[in-house]
Amino acid sequence: MSPLPVWAGGLGALALCFLFLPLAFMLGRVNWATLGATLATPEAVSALGLSLRTCAVALGVDLLLGVPAALVLSRSWRGVHAARILVALPLSLPPVVAGIALLAAFGRRSTLGALLGGAGLDIAFTTSAVVIAQVFVSLPFLIVTLESALRAREQGLDEMASSLGASPSRVFWQITAPTVLPGLGRGTALALARCLGEFGATLTFAGSMQGVTRTMPLQIYLARESDADLALALGVVLLGVAAAVVALTETPWGRLSSLLRVTRRGPASAPAAPSAAPSAPAGEEGVAVRVAGTVAARGWDVGAELRPGLVTAVVGHNGAGKSTLAQVIAGTLRVDSGTVSIGERVVDDAATFVPARRRGVAMVSQAPRIFTHMSVLSNVVFPLRVRGVGRAQARAAALEQLRAVGIADLAFKRASDLSGGQAARVAIARALVFRPEVLILDEPTAALDVEATAQVSAILRERLAGAGITTLLVSHDIAEVLSLASHMIVMGEGRIVEEGEPARVLASPASVFAARLAGLNIVSGAPVMRPGMVGVRVGDGVLWAADSVGPGNESARVALTFPPEAVALSREAAHASPRSVLPGVVAGIDVDGSLVSVRVALAEGVSVTSRVTASAWADLGLGVGDRLWASVKATQVRAIRIAARE
Repeated sequence: MSPLPVWAGGLGALALCFLFLPLAFMLGRVNWATLGATLATPEAVSALGLSLRTCAVALGVDLLLGVPAALVLSRSWRGVHAARILVALPLSLPPVVAGIALLAAFGRRSTLGALLGGAGLDIAFTTSAVVIAQVFVSLPFLIVTLESALRAREQGLDEMASSLGASPSRVFWQITAPTVLPGLGRGTALALARCLGEFGATLTFAGSMQGVTRTMPLQIYLARESDADLALALGVVLLGVAAAVVALTETPWGRLSSLLRVTRRGPASAPAAPSAAPSAPAGEEGVAVRVAGTVAARGWDVGAELRPGLVTAVVGHNGAGKSTLAQVIAGTLRVDSGTVSIGERVVDDAATFVPARRRGVAMVSQAPRIFTHMSVLSNVVFPLRVRGVGRAQARAAALEQLRAVGIADLAFKRASDLSGGQAARVAIARALVFRPEVLILDEPTAALDVEATAQVSAILRERLAGAGITTLLVSHDIAEVLSLASHMIVMGEGRIVEEGEPARVLASPASVFAARLAGLNIVSGAPVMRPGMVGVRVGDGVLWAADSVGPGNESARVALTFPPEAVALSREAAHASPRSVLPGVVAGIDVDGSLVSVRVALAEGVSVTSRVTASAWADLGLGVGDRLWASVKATQVRAIRIAARE
C-alpha cells in the first residue's frame, strides 16, 4: 500500500475527530448510575417498543418491495435512468418535505386518503402512518445499494444458470441472491438504521401520540427540554442500536455464507461413487441443428446447419456474426424472421420460441461463469438438480464427470479459489453432465495460458470423440479448429462466406479471414485489370494474379493471397513472365530449424513474408535493412473480392 500524502492524513484525522467528538461528549453527559431506572419509565419503554415494532414491519416491507425493485432497475430497458432518479429522489428530500408529500397522498383531505377513509382505512396520524413514513425514507437505501451490487457482480451468471435449465425463480434464489448477499446485507442495515432515526416525516405525517406514533426520535425531541436525562438515555440506546446496525454493513457476508456451507457440508472428502456414465453412448449420431433466419438490428442473415454429433467450427473477424449464431441457437436471442430447429423440434419461428432453459443446449465460454459461491461439486450438480435428479444420483454423476476432466480431487473446493484452467474444466464437466443435445463452445480457451489451453483442448477432444453431441465451436485458434472440428464455417458481415472441411478451406481459402488463418500473405487494394489477370499496385509495380475476381470486377477492392513459399528472394531483379518482381527491404528474420521466415517491406507500407531454407538464405548473404527483390509467380496468387471491413 502506497503512503498517504501528509495533507490527506491530517485532514482525514480531522474529519474523524469531528465525527467522533460530539458523540463522545454526549456519552460523557449521561448519568450512567441512573440509566437503567430512566429507561424503565413508561415513556421510554413505550417509545422504544413502538420504534422496534414499526422498524421491524418497515424493514419487512422494504425487503418485500425493494429486492424486486432493485432487480428491475439493474436491467437495461427504456426509461430505466429516469426510474433510478425517481428512486433516489427521497434521499435528497428534507424529512419534513417527505412528510408533507405523504400527507398530500394519504392525508384525510387528499383524494386517495378520502377513498381509503371511506373504506374504513384512516392512515394519517396512526401507527400505520409511522410505518409508511419509515418505508418511504428507508426503501431507497435498500434499492440503491442492492441495485449497485447487482450491476457490479460478474455478468452472465444468470444467463448461464438459465441455459443449464434453471427456472427464473431458481436462478434468483440459488444464483442471484447468494452472489449479492454482501450488497443485500449492507442495504438492509442502512435501511434499518434510517428507520430507527426517522423523525421529520413521522412528525409531519403521523404526529406525536404516546404509544401510537411517538417513536424514540420523537420522544428524545420532546424530552430534550423537560427531561434531559431521559433524552440522553434514549439517545444512548438509539446510538448503540444504530452502531450495531451500521456495523452489519462491514460484515463479510460472502465469507460467512461460505463458512456456513462448509459447516453444513462436513468433511471435504470425495466419496467413491458408482459410474454414472454421464456421456452419451459412443457412436450415437446426435441431432442436427438448422438455422435459417435474420436479426435485422445486427444485419445478420444466415442459413447454416450443424451436422449431427459432429463439431462445427465458426470463424470470422470481430463483428462477423459468430456470437449471434451462438446466441440464436442457445436461445438468448430471437430471430426476427426465419426458423431455428434442434433435431425435429422447432425452437424459434414466428409462432414459437423455446426459452434457453428448455432447449437442451449447454454453453462453455472463455469466461467459465462458474458459480463462485458454490463448491466445484455443487456447480456440476446444479444442472442435474434443476432437472429433478435425486441428490445422490446427481452427486455420483457429477463426480464421474469431474474424474473425466481430471479434477475429482477439487470436488469440495470453493469455486472462487480455482485457477483459470481448473475453472474451464469445471465448466466443461458442468456442461456435459446433463447430456445436452447441443454444446456451444464460445472460445473456451481464449483466456487461458499456453499450458492450460493445451490441457483443456485435449480434454475437449477426448470428451467429444464419439459422444454424439452436436457441437458449435466459436474460435480464432486455427490449431483448435483443426484439432476439434470436422466442418468449418467462415462468416463475414453477418453472412456465411465459405464453409467446408477445415483443411480444405485453409488450403484454398475464398475469404480474407480464412487466408489469415492459413498464414497466407495478403495484399489488398484497388484492382488493376489485364486479360485473364488481376493485380494490385504496390508502389511503382503491380502484384499480379493469374486469376479473376469474376462477376463484379468493378468492386472497389480486391485481396491477393499467396503462401510464404511462393515468394522468391534475390539480390537482382529476375524478370520472367508471368511473374511479379517488386523491390523491398529486409524488415525481420525468424529462424525455425531449417527454415527461415523473412519479412520483406515493400512500397507504401505493404509487407510480405517469404519462407526459404536456411542454406538458401545463407547463400543470399543478406541481413535486416538490406535491399532485395521479391518475386511471386502469378499462378500462385489467388484473387478474392472483399468487402470494405475485410
